[in-house]
Amino acid sequence: MSELLNDEALGKLKADAQAQAVSGNGPAYLPDFKASTIGTMGIELELMVLDRLTFDLFPAAPDILRLLDKHDKPWVHTPEITTSMLEVATAILTSFDEAAEQLEHIRTTVQRAAFDVGASISGGGAHPFQKWNEQRIYPKERYFASERKFGYLAKLFTVFGMHVHIGAGTPDEAMRLCSWLTQRAPLFIALSANSPCWQGEVSGFCSSRSNVVGAFPMSGILPYDIRTWDDFRAHFDQLAGHGIVNSIKDFYWDVRPKPEYGTIELRVLDTPLKPVYAAALACYARELCLEWADQPGRWPTSSSRELYIWNRFNAARDGVEATWIDPESGASMPIGEAIRADLERLAKRSTDPGFGKACKVIEHLMNDGGQARWLRAHLASGGGMNDLARMASEMFEDGAPLD
Repeated sequence: MSELLNDEALGKLKADAQAQAVSGNGPAYLPDFKASTIGTMGIELELMVLDRLTFDLFPAAPDILRLLDKHDKPWVHTPEITTSMLEVATAILTSFDEAAEQLEHIRTTVQRAAFDVGASISGGGAHPFQKWNEQRIYPKERYFASERKFGYLAKLFTVFGMHVHIGAGTPDEAMRLCSWLTQRAPLFIALSANSPCWQGEVSGFCSSRSNVVGAFPMSGILPYDIRTWDDFRAHFDQLAGHGIVNSIKDFYWDVRPKPEYGTIELRVLDTPLKPVYAAALACYARELCLEWADQPGRWPTSSSRELYIWNRFNAARDGVEATWIDPESGASMPIGEAIRADLERLAKRSTDPGFGKACKVIEHLMNDGGQARWLRAHLASGGGMNDLARMASEMFEDGAPLD
């Protein structure tokens, strides 16, 4: 007589099935959507590992990760697709102060580990002068599978982003919040934009990183006709039946559901140059989701994919000096005006005692054209690409909060 699996054994079976699906060694697998609390948040940062002398990318992530393994800490660290990048992820957070404190702990801990192996750590969305063909794939089956599937795109994907997870409550609510946050995603591209250079050249974009992900076949946004979790599951099953996707990680959407965490995930941001910027931007996304959660059943009225792509393009090219077309009203306005209107409205309803500080940080991010313009000004004053990488690294490793 067979026995029922206990929760622990069943959980392990599901985790194994998901791991095999992600690595491409098992059948397609979409986990059930985990229950969560609306408005909780988590922050993931992909960090550059740099040589302390040349400030070129440095394949020392495996050594840094081994040192971090020895630390007992509330956050986690993982490898990324190439050996000159690593990822850190916070615990579940509920406020700006909590986020800023934990990100500062991450910065100091990772910085010490990097120093011990002759490396530096930096934020930024794209290294200014690295060459994609010189990067090494991290020795992990999932990344080797990506290289087999995507060819040179796997190494080209040595770009560095910030991902924000927001608790969605229920699976159907996750689909609704995904649609709303997608509309606002270009604002976050503009605010975080800090990758004006690509492969040793000034790109003409404030966020060159934003253009890289578009080469992947499952990039883009959640289709507008998906309104429920069952709709998404049917969409997943159809694509899996064609062999296009194997897991949720195969969706490179700007905002996607993350069922195993019970969240939606905003994926468009360049990794900020200071941890405090990351905390503020995550809290902005959180407050938007809380506002929409208080309007149950309301969906965006715009279904124009072309309008979204245009807003995204302008935000990546011009950063906080871009023009934005409001998908709901059709009004065209400076992107800074749209952001300030959001912050003023959200500040009146926020219960986060630190959100006022987050608003001040975001206002700082719009000064003088934003992070990308700050870096371009350094180049215009006579600094070279190595100096630019050094400047970005020093900004991150300094970590000092704003005055």
